[in-house]
Amino acid sequence: MSPESRRPLDTQGVFGAILDALVEPVLVVGSDGVIELANAAAIQVLGADRDVGRPLAEHFARVGVRTGDGEPLPPALHPIVRALAQRQAVIGAELLLEVERRTVTCLINAIPLPPGGGASDRDELTPSGGHGLTPSGGVLAVFYDITEAARLEREVAAQSARLQAIVDLVDEGIAVLDADNHVVFINDAGRRMLGFAEGMTLAERAHREPLLDADGRPLAPEAYPSARGLRGEIVTDLPVLVDRPGGPRRHLRISAHPLRRPDNTVEATLVTWKDVTEETRSRRELEAARETAESASRLKDQFIAALSHELRTPLQPILGWTEVLRRHRGGLDDVTSRALEAIHRNIRQQVRLVDDLLDLSRIVHGKFTLRFETLDLRDAVRAGVEAFEETANHKGVRLSSALPPARLLVWGDSARLQQITTNLVSNAIKFTPPGGRVSVRLSTRGQQVRLDVEDTGEGIAPAELPFIFDAFRQGAKPRAGGLGLGLDLVRRLTELHGGRVQVRSEGLDRGATFIVELPLAPSPPAAAHAGLRPAGRLDERTVLVVEDDDDTRGVVAFMLEAEGARVEAVPNGVAAVEAAGRLLPQVVLCDIGLPDIDGLEVARRLRRNPALSATRLIALTGYGQAEDVRQAIEAGFDAHVTKPINLDQLMALLAGRDEPLTGARGPG
Repeated sequence: MSPESRRPLDTQGVFGAILDALVEPVLVVGSDGVIELANAAAIQVLGADRDVGRPLAEHFARVGVRTGDGEPLPPALHPIVRALAQRQAVIGAELLLEVERRTVTCLINAIPLPPGGGASDRDELTPSGGHGLTPSGGVLAVFYDITEAARLEREVAAQSARLQAIVDLVDEGIAVLDADNHVVFINDAGRRMLGFAEGMTLAERAHREPLLDADGRPLAPEAYPSARGLRGEIVTDLPVLVDRPGGPRRHLRISAHPLRRPDNTVEATLVTWKDVTEETRSRRELEAARETAESASRLKDQFIAALSHELRTPLQPILGWTEVLRRHRGGLDDVTSRALEAIHRNIRQQVRLVDDLLDLSRIVHGKFTLRFETLDLRDAVRAGVEAFEETANHKGVRLSSALPPARLLVWGDSARLQQITTNLVSNAIKFTPPGGRVSVRLSTRGQQVRLDVEDTGEGIAPAELPFIFDAFRQGAKPRAGGLGLGLDLVRRLTELHGGRVQVRSEGLDRGATFIVELPLAPSPPAAAHAGLRPAGRLDERTVLVVEDDDDTRGVVAFMLEAEGARVEAVPNGVAAVEAAGRLLPQVVLCDIGLPDIDGLEVARRLRRNPALSATRLIALTGYGQAEDVRQAIEAGFDAHVTKPINLDQLMALLAGRDEPLTGARGPG
C-alpha cells in the first residue's frame, strides 16, 4: 500500500484505548473546570460516568472529599483545582473519597496538559467515555487506590504504637542502631538512662557522656556494645558505668545482638541495658556486711579458742588433784570431805560451761561431728541422771527416774544423747528450789521414743516460752547463773538426731516439762551394748608427759604414777623430742601450746623416728576447736583430748581401750 493510500491514525481512539487499559482511575478536566473524560476504571471506582460533561463542583458534591487525616477538604485545595489554577503538577496528594457509602483512599497526581490547537467540539466522542478529548490547557488527574495499603499501614502503625507502649513500660533500655550508628528507635527507659535521642549517632553520644568500663576508664567508641553488635558480635551483660550530669554515677549492664538481612549481612543492632546501680550498691553492702560478719565470727572463734584454753588449763590441775584427794580421802574429816565434794562438783560445772560454749560454736559453723550407732537410749539417760544425783542431793532436790524394762534402741551418738539428758536435768535442778522434785521418764509412742524431764521449779512465763531455746536467753528470772546455752544445745543436738524438743509450763512458779522426741531405730545392732571395761592399772607402761604448766604437769604425772605407770614429765618441746628418743615410751601425752616448739611440731618429729612408730601420741590441750583437732591428727597425733580430763578417762585412754579419739573432751 502506498503512503498516499494509507488511512490516517485515529489518535483519539488510541488515546481512549490506552486510558481504558489503565487500572487506575483517570479524569481529564478542561481548562474551564468541566470533566471532559473518564476512563473505564474511573467509571467503575468513582462512578464518574455521571460526571462527564459536568463541572467539578457537581463531582465534589456527589463524591465527598476529605484529607488523609479525615478533615473536610475545601474545593479550592483539591489537587485538580490547584493544578488548574497554578498550572503546576500536584503529585502524591492523599485524599479520602466517599463513593456510594464506601471510603476509598487515593493518592492523586494532577498534571496540567500543555496548551495547543485542535477541536474543542465536545461532540467528538471517545468509545469509552462517549466524549471527545479537549487537549488545550486542561488537567490530567490519575487516582491511585491505596485503600488496602493504607489499611495495612494503619494496622502496622497501631501495632507499632502498641509495641512502643509495651517497651516504654519496660524498665530496661531498648534501642536499635542502624549501620551508620544512628539511633532509629529507643524506648523511654533508654532515654532516661543514657540520654540517647532518636537520630543521634553513637559518636555524638560518646562525645557528650562517654561510657566507662567497670574500672572507670572511658570506652573507645569502637568498643561500645552497639558498635560490636554492628560488627556481628553478640555481647551479653557487659558491665559499664555512665556519668549523668547532675546525678550520681550509674552502673549498667549492656547487651547487643546484630540484626541481619536475608543474606546474613548486618543491617542494624539491637541493644538492651539495665540499670543495676541499686543492685550493685546492695551487693557491695551485703559483701561488706558479710566480710564484717565473717571477720567478727573469726574474732569470736579466736576468742572462744583462747578463752577455752585459758579456762581449761587451770581447770586441769584443780580437777586432777580433787580426783586424787577423793580417791584417798579416808583420813579426811567431815568438813574437809564436804569442801572437797563442793570443789569437785563446781569444777565439773565449769567444765560443762566451757564444753557447751565450744559445742554451740561448732554446731553453728557446721563443724560438729556425731558418731552414730545403734544404742539403748536408757543407758545414755541413766548416765545423765546419775551424773547429777550428787548435785540434786546437795541442793535438797529429789531426783527420780522411770525407765522401761525393755530396750529403747535409737540411732545416735551416745555422748551427745547423754549431753541432752544432763543439760535438761541440770537446768531442772538449777531452777527448782530445795524440797522440789525433778523426775525423768522414758516412754514410747508409735515409732517415737519420748524423754520427759519435769520439775516443780520456777516455771516459765508465757511470753518467754517461744524464746526458751534461744542462746543466751534465761527467761524473766535469770538468777540461777550460767550462760544460757544449755537449752539451745539441747534443741540443736535433738534436731541433729532427727528429733524435736518442746517445753510446757503453766506459768511462773508452776514448774516446767521439757519433752524430747526421737525416732526409734529400725533394728537392733549385733552388739549395741558393749560397755567400757573397768579401768585397769598402767603397770609397766612408760608415759612421757609434755606440759609447760607446772601445776598441770605435776598433777597428771602424779595421777599416772599412782596407777603404776613409769612417768617422765618435761616442760617443753625440745626436751620432749630428746626424752622420747631416749625412753621410747608407749604413750606420749603432749600439750600443744608449748613455749619453744609447739606440740604439732613435736608430733611431726616423733613420727619421723622409726623407733617410735608404735608409740601412741595423745594431744592433751586447752584448744578444742574443729580446726585444732584436724591439725593435731594431720601432725601425727592418734588422739586429741581437751582439758580437763578426769582420771577414769585418762586411764582408759592410756590403756588404749577406746577408739582413737578426735576432739574428745573432759568430764561432762
